[in-house]
Amino acid sequence: MRPLHATVARIAARQYGRITHPQLVAAGADPDRIKRWVLDGRLRREHHGVFTLGHPGRTPRGIYLSAVLAAGSGAVASHRADAYLMGIWPWRMPAPEVTVATLAHRRRPGIVIHRVRSLDPLDVTVQDGIPITIVPRILLDLAPTTTPIELTRICHEAWVRHRTRPEQIEACIARNPHKPGANKLRRALGSDVTLSMLEDAFLALLQTHALPLPRTNIDHNGDKVDCRWPHLDLTIELVTYRYHATRHAFETDVARRRRSNHLAYTYGDVTERGAATIADLRPLLR
Repeated sequence: MRPLHATVARIAARQYGRITHPQLVAAGADPDRIKRWVLDGRLRREHHGVFTLGHPGRTPRGIYLSAVLAAGSGAVASHRADAYLMGIWPWRMPAPEVTVATLAHRRRPGIVIHRVRSLDPLDVTVQDGIPITIVPRILLDLAPTTTPIELTRICHEAWVRHRTRPEQIEACIARNPHKPGANKLRRALGSDVTLSMLEDAFLALLQTHALPLPRTNIDHNGDKVDCRWPHLDLTIELVTYRYHATRHAFETDVARRRRSNHLAYTYGDVTERGAATIADLRPLLR
């Protein structure tokens, strides 16, 4: 492979098959050569000033990094796109979304661009080669545009996957005192949320039999627990195969149960053997 081709290939390999026009020029490709490579299909335009080398896979990381490159210097993946990359956006893959520390007007078709006066260096990091905002900043960015239930769900995912603590979020709020949504985010951190159909079915079963409802997915002894009656010192975990399909997930759950000393019920206990489950719980919930 000729030196120029090898250099271009190395740059693209580090960027999920993407390369920018300035990077091509810096590598030694003149404008005429870039045009020829576009015409023969070696380079394919993905965004303004961003090309794919050949036919790389349309992976989320590649798509989002391409958006960051297209937004220019200082851009970072943010908001819903960043939440998806960090595994705390539990819904379908969102459109590319980036934040740029500039007030200059930038528009890129297919990319949501947020312009800010500045980005605190403590709010920025790199994940898998992609510049992104940290998890507490994601939560603060999403607070104004998500529903309270959605925000509570995202906060729960942030704690489970990244152990994001309230003090980390408060530090981010202090760094960004003029960002809207801080109080809404604080409320979401302490709110209950249900995360599965099984949890909803369990609460409905309790309501049907006029038994007191628990707090759901709250902190207890450093863990998130499914159902908790604090005044009774009673915790119940609702176990589904979906979340225990690996040994690591199973071992983690057993360790959490051991720490919290709580009971566990399965999908069958709730949906097929509800009467027996209520008979077990009635004396405990008096």
